[in-house]
Formats: sequence, structure tokens, C-alpha cells
Amino acid sequence: IQTLGEEYTGTIRVDQDGHIPSKMVQTLWLILYIGGEPLLERLLSSSKNKISKSTALREEAKSFLLRCIDFIKERKSTVARIHQSIFYTNGKYYNLSNRLMGIRYVLLRQWLQDDTFTGSFNLLGHISLFYILFNFIHQLLFNHDRNVSENFPVSSSTSNRTCVLCAENMKSPCATTCGHVFCWTCIYESLSYQKSCPVCRENISSSRIIFLQNYT
Repeated sequence: IQTLGEEYTGTIRVDQDGHIPSKMVQTLWLILYIGGEPLLERLLSSSKNKISKSTALREEAKSFLLRCIDFIKERKSTVARIHQSIFYTNGKYYNLSNRLMGIRYVLLRQWLQDDTFTGSFNLLGHISLFYILFNFIHQLLFNHDRNVSENFPVSSSTSNRTCVLCAENMKSPCATTCGHVFCWTCIYESLSYQKSCPVCRENISSSRIIFLQNYT
């Protein structure tokens, strides 16, 4: 009932009632732990495909459901970071699969308990959670302002050069601080997933993107 690492550290997995989880629960936990994210990706992609091809849904319902799926895809990393912050605060569930299945670790040898850094981790969890929520609200407001204002740059200029992200003629070309040029919407969507240049992987910020006028 213990892995080699759990035996070495003197910990054991228990459910919410303090009992050893059943084989079924541990199997489901293992599946989620190993392939939870790929399974979620497949589920969302399959759902998106079915909704797009559905003839029973109205266009308004399709649009709403597709936006919900895109929102979930974009915010996966935010959910993982919120979970990590909560773990630092209370120390119960180390990963999302543990939280979903209600499995936590308990220490068998209490004399190994060290509460020296508990307060520091608790403070780190609260600061991290505050930062994540602040950043999330800021992104929502920023995306709203961008959606309102981006109609002008998108229609203002088109270049004959090809964007490496969409493989089409650049619309509203803009440059990163590392010198690479992309479509305005393409680079912003890319930065919402990873804060680095898609070409050279240099760290960049969306606030440092430069819109290019008269670029041919």
C-alpha cells in the first residue's frame, strides 16, 4: 500500500474518512495523475467538434458553448496555479488528481513532523493566490478592451508577408522585442498560452508588442 518513496518518507495515502483508498479509487487516481490533462484535451476537442456539427442546437447556443470550451482551454493553467496556491495554504492535496479523488497523504512517523516552514508556506500560498486572481481579473479587463479596440488595427493594414503562426498574409503586423513579426491577433493568442516568442522562445510580454504601420 506504499510506494518506495512513501515508505522512505513515512507517508501513506488515505481517503477523506482516513481509510486506505479502494483499488478502484487508486486506479482512477492513477489514470487522472498520468493522463488527466490529455484526457481533458480530448474531451474538450471532441465536444467542440460535436457542437460545431450539431443540427439540433441554435447558432446562439453553439456560439455560447464554443466560447465556454475555449475559456476552459485558456484557463487550465490558471486552475492548476490556484490549486497549487491552496495546497501551500492548507497542505492537503498535492495535485489535482488527489483533490478530485479525495486522496491525501498522512505522516506515519509523527516525530518526523517539521512545522518550521509552515507559516512561510501559508504566506506564500496567500500571496500567490492573490496574484493569480489579480492577474486573472486584469486579463479579463485587458481582453475586453483589446476586443473593443483591435477592430481598428486588424482592418488597417495587410502585408504580403506570411505569418508563421497562421500561415497566411499578415494582418496588422506587429513586432516582438526579439525582432520577430506576427499578426496582431496571432501573437496575442499565443502569449495567452505561453509568455515566450514562438520562434526563438525568448521571454516577452504582451505589453511590449509593437504595432507596425506601413509594413510591407
